[in-house]
Amino acid sequence: HYILYVRVFDFPFLNLRNRRKYTQQKLTPGPILGGRPDHRFEAYARAFAGCGNRTSMKHRWSYARMYELMAGTSHDADEKFKEIFKNHPNAIVGRTCRLEPLTESHSRELWRITSGSAVNEHKCYNPDEVWGFLDFGPFDKPQSMLESEVFRLEGDQAGFAIVESITDRLLGAIHLTKDDPKNLNVQMELPIVKPTSDASVEQLEACFLLMDRLFAHGYRRVQMCVDTQDVRGKRLPSRLGMTQEGQIPKHMIVKEANRDSLIYGMLNSDWDKGARAFLYKKLHGAAAEKANSAIVGKEEAAQEQVDQLREKREAEAKEKEKKKA
Repeated sequence: HYILYVRVFDFPFLNLRNRRKYTQQKLTPGPILGGRPDHRFEAYARAFAGCGNRTSMKHRWSYARMYELMAGTSHDADEKFKEIFKNHPNAIVGRTCRLEPLTESHSRELWRITSGSAVNEHKCYNPDEVWGFLDFGPFDKPQSMLESEVFRLEGDQAGFAIVESITDRLLGAIHLTKDDPKNLNVQMELPIVKPTSDASVEQLEACFLLMDRLFAHGYRRVQMCVDTQDVRGKRLPSRLGMTQEGQIPKHMIVKEANRDSLIYGMLNSDWDKGARAFLYKKLHGAAAEKANSAIVGKEEAAQEQVDQLREKREAEAKEKEKKKA
């Protein structure tokens, strides 16, 4: 399902003259790194292209601007973002984390951080804190996880690895299920993360990045389905600004126990009217959200002028054709 994964397309104007003009006139004011006069443009172009040509222009402007600001903070940041794009062109990059398509290469580390064992600075814990409300897990070895529903996905599903930005450590995974391209609906599952990452800003941003890209692809509704007994799980949809739409009694049998489910939803109309801005502000700060809104507004005004000019030229061309006839 190409709609669930990001496809990369060439940026349309990569000649030097347009680079200079675009860098000088359109990019957010910021420092130019020594010896790299085009680094801000190149970062913007990578992000813009990484969104693919099936996403909305509004999303591309906002995402590319955020990406360009993060990549332009230092020479090290510029190199790191180049390397990420080279190795993972499909990645959706945020401030605290990025999303990569979930592959077999993530299986061993995902098992390690969700098995309950002490990892890095984190102490041992009961793995049921991660897997207790899921119909699979915990797993006794990485191969068992690899052969489970975590990695063996159906045609209407997709999985993404959540990778921490600074350390490049794997934080967990997040899945899309029940993809319905006809009606443009999809279900986003609760992220599978270790307890110390639960309710973290990385978890919140991973959901934001995925929802933002889905709505940019034209999806009309994203839903989450949470066990009524999952106290921690029920907090995440509220933090994302989702609306509780209903409750389904005796919805599933999970690990030989009844499960009643709560359904939460986010509509594209609500996302555009304020939900996205609310989350963007929470993740990046009020000043960044205000600047982003202003920039997108300018881009929309400029695009409207371009469209009007094109329509005018097309009308004039048709008029000339009529006179010739």
